[in-house]
Amino acid sequence: MVRVVGRPIRPGADLLLNDDEKPAYIRLHDIGRERRPQPLQEFLNDIGGLMLSADAPAVASFVAGKVLQRLLKTGKVRPEGSPLPGVPEGLNDAVSYLAKSGRKYEAIADQFNSLAGRLVWRRGRTGPFASLNFGNTHSHAVLVGPGGMEERADLRVGVIYMDRYTRFPDHVQTQPRAFILLSPGEICLGDSQWFSAATGTVFANDAGQSFAIRCTAQPLLAVWCQVEPG
Repeated sequence: MVRVVGRPIRPGADLLLNDDEKPAYIRLHDIGRERRPQPLQEFLNDIGGLMLSADAPAVASFVAGKVLQRLLKTGKVRPEGSPLPGVPEGLNDAVSYLAKSGRKYEAIADQFNSLAGRLVWRRGRTGPFASLNFGNTHSHAVLVGPGGMEERADLRVGVIYMDRYTRFPDHVQTQPRAFILLSPGEICLGDSQWFSAATGTVFANDAGQSFAIRCTAQPLLAVWCQVEPG
């Protein structure tokens, strides 16, 4: 389901972490007791391989490497059932574009297609410089982490979707975070200038640094990950 959150934004809020309710954190001794579904495991493997490739920035690979190390053990996997409502309408277009972006992305697109209906998609809160009607043109979900398909407290692997010509609001990230674009996009990190990035671009943004992202003629699809504090 898609939940629209109407609370005002706290100064410095991290807009990718708009959890609606306190997640049911999994006790440490429960980590590693379950088997991860094959499509999720394959997706994490393939995305991880790209984020650790020689072409990826060292900082992004460092963050992703810490996440992947923890992913060697599995959290509490949500039981399979009927697809959840709320999958973004334009998501199929983004996934189809990804599948046509090169052979190495075909499998990732298929894997994500099989996962999208099992995710809880949330609409993001608007904020500074966001595009008009942002609440209806953006959704994000957690694959692994609090509230995710695989519930656990020590990390997050999330996905961002935005319709064409959408701009995510500027916001400050609370933890070091690594990203990979699964579509073309434009990015602004901290005080840097906007830059265009192609499908497969890997980058990182540090804790306490502002972040903004936007897309033009193609809808945006991106995966991000971080280690949770504590």
